[in-house]
Amino acid sequence: MKINWKQQKAISNPLRSRIIALLYEKPMTPKQTADLLKKNPGTIYYHIQQLVKHEILEVDSVNTDKGIVEKYYKSKAVTFTNPEQETPPEHVEQKMATVYLSQKLVNELSKDIEKLFYKYGHLSFKERDEEEQLSYSIEYLIKKHINEGEKSEE
Repeated sequence: MKINWKQQKAISNPLRSRIIALLYEKPMTPKQTADLLKKNPGTIYYHIQQLVKHEILEVDSVNTDKGIVEKYYKSKAVTFTNPEQETPPEHVEQKMATVYLSQKLVNELSKDIEKLFYKYGHLSFKERDEEEQLSYSIEYLIKKHINEGEKSEE
């Protein structure tokens, strides 16, 4: 999904990134989301409203049972790009995501990325006589996300 600077700021919070990912997989109410994340429902409701305000989330459905209204929210996307952000002309594709990972999962992700490099190197070699190929540099970075107010916002 293409986003602007205000939307980029709204999704930069790690808790909001986790909410976006969960609501991309399955629409849920703020209470269901809070229970799954083991967070205060008021906190989750606030973050969901901010993401709705910035058009990252939307209402998927509304259920009314005995006068109680339940709104189910869903994420419009799980990956985002900002076309306003200057990208060097030689950059073909650039994406970023904030996720929570244990050290074990960081190691596993790194190994999976290395396997993808090998896979596409092999596929490239197999198609070398069938398709025109250009040279690309593929880089990746796994960086610990440090947010000063992260703990207090959760």
